[in-house]
Amino acid sequence: MHGVRSKTRWYRVLYALTTPFYPVLKALLPNGITTTERVGRAMLAVARRGYSRVVLQTRDIGSL
Repeated sequence: MHGVRSKTRWYRVLYALTTPFYPVLKALLPNGITTTERVGRAMLAVARRGYSRVVLQTRDIGSL
């Protein structure tokens, strides 16, 4: 996201192949797909305010 590229070639290839499908997957699986940006924001929110669960699922990350 935001122009950041992985140093690992295989990841770059994987991202290039899957990026066009992200909106479709997000629409089909709204609680199963997230971004690293949302994970990072959820981590910060949990560090600041805490959370009722120890292990967070994608749905929890989306709600934070």
